[in-house]
Amino acid sequence: MPELPELEALRIRLGPRLAGRLVTAAQVNPRLAHLLRYPPESFASELPFRRATAIWRRGKHLITEFALGGGGDPRHLVVNPMLGGRFQLADADSRPPAHWVFELRLEGGEALRYLDRATMGRVYWTAEIVRDVPGWSELGPEADAVAEMGLDAFRRRFRRYRDELKDLLRNQAFLAGIGNAYSDEILFEARLLPLRRRASVRPEEEETLYLTIPPVLQAAVAAILANPDYDPAKQDRSFMKVHGRGGQTCPRCGHRISQLGSGRGPGREPFNFCRGCQH
Repeated sequence: MPELPELEALRIRLGPRLAGRLVTAAQVNPRLAHLLRYPPESFASELPFRRATAIWRRGKHLITEFALGGGGDPRHLVVNPMLGGRFQLADADSRPPAHWVFELRLEGGEALRYLDRATMGRVYWTAEIVRDVPGWSELGPEADAVAEMGLDAFRRRFRRYRDELKDLLRNQAFLAGIGNAYSDEILFEARLLPLRRRASVRPEEEETLYLTIPPVLQAAVAAILANPDYDPAKQDRSFMKVHGRGGQTCPRCGHRISQLGSGRGPGREPFNFCRGCQH
């Protein structure tokens, strides 16, 4: 599932290639039209002749702003990729994969496609994000910008919850952008067990967590951008230290990395940690 680092890296790479470009045509795959939270025929007719004016990210959503000539009638294309959503910028004449959801043909002969093999993503075409995107107003601060709130504000926010640490980090109302994979990495770097209750965390551990979150996410963005062969469809996370490494040796203490979760059903994704150095 794409999380903050994958979407932030995508924004950095895709933004300059989309900025200012005109949409000449739009299509929706009728087999996957149900992923659009908007009438497909209106989506296909309203996007042409608009220019991409900005691309930005909020939590696990990627947002592209489009406007008519002169900047009028601004609209937002909001995509939450969920489990299997990916973007593709390709030659407009190339054949799209079978699981394409929509295609925007751009001036210059390219097409921006949204693909979703798992058919779980959510696509919104709206002038009012807060009104039309469920849960938008409940999103917490951006996880990679925790330092901007300051330690005292982080402590107050952190202490509102009673969750286990793993669940708390994945709670988008607490901080936006962290999911299963990066919560593993953050808790590993902070040396905290994922199943600990929030109430058991000592003040000095709160500070460690506060100081750990942004660097882990920023390092992941840098690792993705530094890989010239990075394929969003395959989502290479080989740079991770514990996530996806159940049964392997901990790079910090040499203990065996544990894995919990069946991976069967929503909310049951396998997660990893080290019992040797996470306390």
